[in-house]
Amino acid sequence: MLNSIPMDYREHLFRPLSRHFVDQLVQVIFVNPSDMDIVYQLIFDPEEKIAWRAAWACQKISEKYPEWFNDNQFNEIVSLAISTSHGGLQRGCLSILLNLPIPVSIPVEFINACFEFMVSAKSPISVQALSMKMLYRICRIEPDFKPELRAYLENVDSSLYSAGFNSTRRKVLNLLSNR
Repeated sequence: MLNSIPMDYREHLFRPLSRHFVDQLVQVIFVNPSDMDIVYQLIFDPEEKIAWRAAWACQKISEKYPEWFNDNQFNEIVSLAISTSHGGLQRGCLSILLNLPIPVSIPVEFINACFEFMVSAKSPISVQALSMKMLYRICRIEPDFKPELRAYLENVDSSLYSAGFNSTRRKVLNLLSNR
């Protein structure tokens, strides 16, 4: 376990990382909630390795304590998800956003980016799947998007995509049909 000495989170995130290490780091944050902002700010670190690892830690935090994130942070994470070209950081941002309440005002740029990420062959499968799930969550709040999402998913040439994409696609289409 990481000791209780004040840590340099950036230095720790720069070291070789494993799921166990991230879980330990998150446990330290749970004990010291005031340090959450330090790790959150590292999502925006210019060193991509630090940023995506910080996003991974924040994803774990958001799973247990989504209330630790506010609407402003939601929007900052949205902006980062749209602007980054790093697949791991993008995945981390989308994973965090899936755990947070969606604010009243959803940026249109984010909705458009999720549609683009979802069908882009350049996007990692995890980003494609998370984008589908995020768009489904948005449809539950903004039902006007439901026909558009359904049309995208029904008209995509499934032979061009991975089994993971197609599995998520079927699940989301099923959810859209049952709601």
